[in-house]
Amino acid sequence: MNLLAGLEKFGIKSDGNLDITQDPSSPKKQAATPQKAEEKPLAEEDFVLEKQVQCPVCDRKFHTLTVKTGKAKRQEPDDDLRPRFDGIDTVKYDVASCPYCGYSALNKEFIHVSSTQIKWIKEAVGMKFKHVPDAHKTKYSYDEAIDRFKLALVCAMAKRAKLSEKSYICLKIAWLLRGQIETLSDEKPEEKKKKAQLKEEYEGFYKQAYEGFTKAASQESGPYCGIDGGTLEFMLANMAMELKDYASASRLVSRLLTNSTNPRVKDKCYDLKNRIVEEVKLQKAAQAKAAAASAASGPTPAKKPQ
Repeated sequence: MNLLAGLEKFGIKSDGNLDITQDPSSPKKQAATPQKAEEKPLAEEDFVLEKQVQCPVCDRKFHTLTVKTGKAKRQEPDDDLRPRFDGIDTVKYDVASCPYCGYSALNKEFIHVSSTQIKWIKEAVGMKFKHVPDAHKTKYSYDEAIDRFKLALVCAMAKRAKLSEKSYICLKIAWLLRGQIETLSDEKPEEKKKKAQLKEEYEGFYKQAYEGFTKAASQESGPYCGIDGGTLEFMLANMAMELKDYASASRLVSRLLTNSTNPRVKDKCYDLKNRIVEEVKLQKAAQAKAAAASAASGPTPAKKPQ
């Protein structure tokens, strides 16, 4: 019942709720703020967009995926400078690959091909390549991305690219293999088996990249496929560490500590130097232990003559 009914004629409206005991000076209860719905984490597809590219070898137009600028949040890179981002492995999208003639290359090198190189690519790749559909994809799987990079490596060899470019492609393939390995579990037998196969392939491409960049540094003038000399040395020092080539890693770190003026790089080099010292100690301890065990077992007894 509206106890204040009848006041409408005076312009006073009442909602019918009358409580004379309520203190008008007391703060009113605020209505509960509706909770915002939880934001869904972005999927890999949200970080990429499709664009059309014209192949400089066959002149056909095709579609490729590229990472949206500034969309992905950068994380701390791996020791060998493999980039890391939230929600996406951006390395997957660093190659453009023509589905008509097979010409593939790093995005920044794709259009930089001479008429002579086009001839070589057509002879080595185009004449053998099996056309694949120009599918409108929303993302690339690791297997797809690795295949595209392998095509880029074949094309780089065909066009007689600089050693630094071929080395960089090998390094990116190794990074992709590392990324794929991280997605697999040891708990599932089929994934464990694939993991072992990928590790073997990873080691092969990583070693190719290391040896290639080491040779390129002595033969080419920088930058090396966009990498400056100091960054290359730092990357090679960490790669040498990964490959257990501690002598080379130590030499590169010493040179960086002497020549680098970047305090952040120097801090990282000091950390790497300490890791090298620890690893060398462990290696020597393991060798001493093995030698002691061999000596304790004594010489193998000679066979008695028949």
